[in-house]
Amino acid sequence: MSYTWNVYKIFKNGKRAKAPLSSFNFDGNEREADDHFHAVVLENFEEKYRVMQFSVIRDDLPQQREQKQDETLRKQTQILARLARNANITEKRHFSCGLIFAKTTNWNWQWCALQSGTNVVLASLSPQFKTHGDADSWMQKQIQTLK
Repeated sequence: MSYTWNVYKIFKNGKRAKAPLSSFNFDGNEREADDHFHAVVLENFEEKYRVMQFSVIRDDLPQQREQKQDETLRKQTQILARLARNANITEKRHFSCGLIFAKTTNWNWQWCALQSGTNVVLASLSPQFKTHGDADSWMQKQIQTLK
């Protein structure tokens, strides 16, 4: 059975857009749909959209943002801060952490500490991942260790 999946932009502050940016049809589970979106659908987007982060939600499920997402974001920030402290970063100010897909990560997904303003990679905080979904799964496992 084919489902319709809504694509929402994720802003830099971690909050999701209220309205979907796009939709597509796909037969599979959430992880497979997310992988399909990043491998196939995103290629049809304009260049400026390809660097953004997105959330993929099945159309027949509730679309409102959950409070749990805010708690997950707080825990994710806690994990990244701990990893950055252990990474021996010499620049103690003006850096942020995030999931990137760039030449410096050999075109793989990786959680990194980034110099603010330039996004130069200061330290790798995770292994490299082939898909965005794998990087998210790794982060969820890290969050589960906090409990």
